[in-house]
Amino acid sequence: MIKAFVRQHYIAIVMTVAWLLLLPVLQSRGQAAVLPRLQRDLAQQRDSAGYVSVLGKIGALYASINLDSSFYYARQVLEIAGRQKNLKGLADANNMLGWYYTAKTDYNVGIQYAYKALLLNEQLGDSAQMVRSLNIIYGCYKNSGHPAEANNYFYRAFHIANRLPPDKDSITATMLVNYAWRFFNDSTRTDSVRLVLQRAAAILKKYPDSRAGFYVAAFEADLLVRAGKGKAAEERIYTLADLAQQKGMPYVAMDMYGRLYDYQRLGYFADSTRYQEQAYEVARQSASMELNLYWLGRLYDYHRSHQQPDKVVYYGNEIMRLAAMDRYHNNHHEAAYIDFFLKEKALQALSLATRIQQQELEKELAEKKNRALIVKGLLMIIILLISLFGSRYLHYRRWKQQENALELSYVQLAKNNAALTENDVFKNRLISMLATDFRTPLHHIIAVADQLKTGTLTQPEVVSLLKQIGNASRKTLDAFNNILKWLRLQLSGFVYQPVTTELLPVIVEALEPLQEEIRDKQLTIVNRVGPRITVIADKEILQLVNVQLLQVAVSTARPGTLLLISTYGEKGKVTVRFMVDGGAATGKLLEELKDKEHNIFALGIIISRDFMHKMKGGLVVEEEDNGFLMMEYTI
Repeated sequence: MIKAFVRQHYIAIVMTVAWLLLLPVLQSRGQAAVLPRLQRDLAQQRDSAGYVSVLGKIGALYASINLDSSFYYARQVLEIAGRQKNLKGLADANNMLGWYYTAKTDYNVGIQYAYKALLLNEQLGDSAQMVRSLNIIYGCYKNSGHPAEANNYFYRAFHIANRLPPDKDSITATMLVNYAWRFFNDSTRTDSVRLVLQRAAAILKKYPDSRAGFYVAAFEADLLVRAGKGKAAEERIYTLADLAQQKGMPYVAMDMYGRLYDYQRLGYFADSTRYQEQAYEVARQSASMELNLYWLGRLYDYHRSHQQPDKVVYYGNEIMRLAAMDRYHNNHHEAAYIDFFLKEKALQALSLATRIQQQELEKELAEKKNRALIVKGLLMIIILLISLFGSRYLHYRRWKQQENALELSYVQLAKNNAALTENDVFKNRLISMLATDFRTPLHHIIAVADQLKTGTLTQPEVVSLLKQIGNASRKTLDAFNNILKWLRLQLSGFVYQPVTTELLPVIVEALEPLQEEIRDKQLTIVNRVGPRITVIADKEILQLVNVQLLQVAVSTARPGTLLLISTYGEKGKVTVRFMVDGGAATGKLLEELKDKEHNIFALGIIISRDFMHKMKGGLVVEEEDNGFLMMEYTI
């Protein structure tokens, strides 16, 4: 819960690193080393244009060190450039302010400043600065849940960056990194991602202090994890984070540590205590409340799950202290950026209101002589229009009443016909299922019972046959239970009432009745479902679907093999996958599922698929390479 409370702040920092990468590359051994030189240059300036230029460089430098300091210099640049009509300074200031508001999760405000900067840079013909503005707008739309608009600005920025001249190739390189960042997990773009990373690495050799270089190295570490070299990748990430701190880039260091958490999705679990505590220390030194809250929440949840009360109390108190701080107006010298925006908008509104008032006064004086005549003419026209519209309205009202009555009768007739058709289809389908799906298991039980009556079987054979009867009876009972649940929902009218449900307990509970068969087959269960993964579903129905699919998986798996249970998320939905090595039995099972007369699981699969459709999801059962049975549902 605590991580959910603070995660939105950190997401904004991470998602807008795409613009942070595009800040000017300052040639030095570190960011902090540049600051004294820029301050000396500022003191030596003798004209406003040079002063604004150096102020902009200082603000851009602070964007990767301290957000509030960057905001302070951006305000100064905006004020001076506005007085001097310096379009270049105004564009740079609006870009910095757009980045700042985006990092503070005020996306609507961030879009306004970035769009102003985009228009100014278009007027100046500065393509490199246009790329920066477009990236801010892209980040705002992506974070605020507008993917279509975000795509438009991303591809526009990428197209412009690829046409920049050679002296601006650092911008091209960082846009290539942004492309890799966006499509790294898209399996259909694996080759293109590798190519853009190679091209970016070749360009960035000329810019050893570029932030983009850290991300090229980080993606290379991700590839090491995929190749099974997780430990080497973890140490490489720590090296990159240390180097980022040495160069004065705390936000980049934060992002490096954050990538270790994502390695869990790739199958490697790093020492969470180590990187979370180091990340919090960097966040604390950077004086960023958003980063502090995020890592404090991570540490709090970790120590609470490991029952370490002293650390839980300590981190909990720190979280409450930071959360209680006024985000916009406080006594810790942070920028009152909302006040600044509101005052600026108020000045613009006042200026606009003054101009409008002047125009209205001039118009009033010009029309004063003709007003009386116009009023008389209007009154006559209004009277005629009222008479005309009154008669037309009465006619329309009578016609509309007749049409509505006819439509209601048609709708009711259609509903009655649909209900009768649905009931007839349901009755025929149910009779067909009951007549076919339970014949095979009952015949099997009768045949085994006849063998027991002969009295010629040995004790191990009797025990084996009794187990077969027990398994067949249990499977038949489970199938009947699914049918009864399905019938109740069909007859009463299913109303889907979704609730947030933890996925892991549901799967563990579904495995319980299958433990004996799992032991008999010597199956190894590999459950990769995370403890905090949740779905929006009807818990009881979800439980029935898991039981049915696990029965099919255990029955089909070859003895001594694996039962792999995993999940992945895409486009706001969660997919749960069950995979077993069934060998030749997999193809046979899929064929029998098409013919319900030969397999008891056919009806269960049909019911499970119906359940998933009612919960706005789907179910897939198919054969992978080499006889692997793959079943997955998405919800």
